[in-house]
Amino acid sequence: MSGGAMSLGAKLPAATRPAAASARPLGSLLVWGLGYLVVGVALATASAWEVYRTPLLAVVAAVGAALGIGVVLLVRALRWSNWMIPILAAVGYLLLVVPVAIPSALGTPVSVVRGVRDGVVGIVVGWKQLLTLSLPLGAYQAVLVPFFVLIVVGTTLAAFLIVRDGRGSATAAGIVVAMACFGIVFGASDTGAAAAVGDFRLPAVREVLLGVLVVVASVVWLVGRARLRRAAALRLAQATSSSVRQFAETFALRLRRWIAAVLLVAVALGAGVAIAPIAQGLVPRQALRDAVDPLLILRQQPSPLSAYRSSFTDVGLNSELFSISGATGVDRIRLATLDAYTGDAFEVGVGRGGVRFVRLPGGTPAAGPAVTIQIGEGYHGIWLPVPGGVTSAPSFTGPRAEALSGAFYLDAASGSAIDVATAGTGYGLVAGDRYTVDAGASAAPADFASEKGAQASVSADDYPQLAAWVEHQSVTRDGAGLAELISRLRDRGYLSHSLTDAAGSAAWIATLGSTGSYTFLSSPSGHSASRIEGLFADLNVQEQRAGSDANGGSLVAAVGDDEQFSVAVALIARYLGFNSRVVLGVRTVADPADPGIPFCTEVCTGADLSAWVEVGSPTGGWTAFDVTPQHDISPITITDGEKLPENPTVPDQPASDPLDPPQAQRDDSNAASTEQPPVPGWWDVVVPVLRVVGISALALLLLVLPALVLAVAKVVRRRSLREAAQPEVSMVGAWSELVAGYLDAGLGLPIRGSRAAIAEAVGRPRALELATAVDRAVFAEHPPERDASRTSWDLVDDERRDLSAGMPLHRRILAAIAPASLLRDLGASRELVLRFVPSLRKVGRP
Repeated sequence: MSGGAMSLGAKLPAATRPAAASARPLGSLLVWGLGYLVVGVALATASAWEVYRTPLLAVVAAVGAALGIGVVLLVRALRWSNWMIPILAAVGYLLLVVPVAIPSALGTPVSVVRGVRDGVVGIVVGWKQLLTLSLPLGAYQAVLVPFFVLIVVGTTLAAFLIVRDGRGSATAAGIVVAMACFGIVFGASDTGAAAAVGDFRLPAVREVLLGVLVVVASVVWLVGRARLRRAAALRLAQATSSSVRQFAETFALRLRRWIAAVLLVAVALGAGVAIAPIAQGLVPRQALRDAVDPLLILRQQPSPLSAYRSSFTDVGLNSELFSISGATGVDRIRLATLDAYTGDAFEVGVGRGGVRFVRLPGGTPAAGPAVTIQIGEGYHGIWLPVPGGVTSAPSFTGPRAEALSGAFYLDAASGSAIDVATAGTGYGLVAGDRYTVDAGASAAPADFASEKGAQASVSADDYPQLAAWVEHQSVTRDGAGLAELISRLRDRGYLSHSLTDAAGSAAWIATLGSTGSYTFLSSPSGHSASRIEGLFADLNVQEQRAGSDANGGSLVAAVGDDEQFSVAVALIARYLGFNSRVVLGVRTVADPADPGIPFCTEVCTGADLSAWVEVGSPTGGWTAFDVTPQHDISPITITDGEKLPENPTVPDQPASDPLDPPQAQRDDSNAASTEQPPVPGWWDVVVPVLRVVGISALALLLLVLPALVLAVAKVVRRRSLREAAQPEVSMVGAWSELVAGYLDAGLGLPIRGSRAAIAEAVGRPRALELATAVDRAVFAEHPPERDASRTSWDLVDDERRDLSAGMPLHRRILAAIAPASLLRDLGASRELVLRFVPSLRKVGRP
């Protein structure tokens, strides 16, 4: 039918064509297009919901769509120039961006002006803010600006194409699909929940459903648009020529057409659903925010654990780090959480699959108290002291409040916070900075003693001294065993913060001496693998020399402080199969059972700084363990052949036989099985091959699926045209199918024009014969008979066979899947069709 309508339009009087062109975008066609646009905005909003999760998102979408569509309709109604559309859209955006997308700026005139500035700047840099904030974003600051821009620009362009109804108006579907991709591009790398039907598992049900709805809505609009345009062309032709008749389609023909369309969509969607689980298993989803790392400053910072001893110099010991108030119920203030051990230092695992710091967009206030912290003269840097369980951004006060608020980042998994605001020649906090942050509610102590570790992440080959000491303790490999190892390690350690007792170390030595008798012992700094192995080597040698029945005091041998002992405990936990991380901070509540741990209540100084280890339970949650060694009993030097006195007041030195040290590495050579591995059955050999073949076949099917869809669509179109209920309609379809065959074969012919003009341009006898027969049937007084229809299709079949015989095999395959004729049926522009049939450029317009 499209070929008949096309030729009728070419024979209309010139005075009639402008009226037809101006009437096309009105009425049902316009309502159909704008309705599709509204549905597309709704789907884009649903796609972006997981990014924002705020009801204000629907308001932004509604106002943005109303602005874009309204501007286009207004310019069309007033017959203004199209250049007024972007001008009016820009003015409307500036007027609405603050009340709609940045409601927090509604207040003073200054804040409104600042909000308008953020709305303009957000057009360019708003995407960066989206990618550096943790999800969901809510209505934090100006995060809604990019989505508002997307809706305004997208609906304006799409509405202009729909109202204009030109040859390229079908590209409005591409704009709608692009708007719906916003949530995928700026969303998280973790997709939605999966659905399982028997053994089949469909990942990301929400994303797949939204994608299906967008595709279905676009296909329905394009098909409905083509039918509405065809119906309008026939009505116009009937109004201008009494010889043009329109016959009603039978129910069977309409049913076959809809069944064919449904089957095509079902095949495409079925293949996508089938390949989705395999694609997810082969290539994990990567979101755009995963590729953006704004925290280059963090990577340039040294490990804060390496600077731990600087707080125990004479200068840093009594320097005020920060002051706290309102911390009732808060037992710890954490500075840094370090989870990645390189063998040289414990640091933050940014960029290596570890923790990730993101902007915190407001968030929900935690259930704990509001803690106010003010930075003192002795503290500076990017690490922000915060209590545990922070779920909302701090409220900064002071002259640097705005800069600090905009540079705050949080790792919600570890509870560490950083602030990268510029401060002189560096970054972070300086003396005088003040903020209030909501702490999380204190969690009930977990039953960690019964937890079992998983596979060890630290091997005996890498840490033989550590493994030897742990194995010699003969404890259970569970939470209770780990707690016992930590207790023994602390009891057998000795606290020392420096290598020498020279100037600069007198203050902490005097402080420890004021609480009892303290003897200084040298302790090297650092927490590399060799330093930790040396600590366990001292323990192993001391235990070997003291004997298995030695008391606790005679086993003291490891000298160091929290820097070494926190790393030692973290590695022990990993050797037993537990996750572990080192936390640097201060305690705000004294522990009666452990008076050796420093704490502060209001003013925290360098002397109050400590490190502890948090051990992760396989069932979830983290348990904190203090690691500071004791300083009451100093190590006793034991030589080979010497046994310690049973009663320290009466010297007794009988000879003792030395004990061999425990083996650091187990000899598994005797444990090797001499049995031959079982011979795999034929099924074990076939299954991997079938899996590879199946995945390859599905991947190949996915690649050729578009070509198959095009080929099937042409077959369905040809059968529908051939089996038309009325002979006249079938003959017009025969001509349309012949032109489609010429287009797909790449023959040069006019895309638009009368049948006679096209036949003359082709210059093939059957084309001239069929054009004459169809024109006679359309404009004759009496309708043709069925024999005339069969003759027309016989000409088409003969012509197609001749065309195929004159082309090589690869040309025939390309012609079968070429999209040129389908694009013409959808009303695509001449330039778009010419991309697939370049030879048409040599043929002028009729």
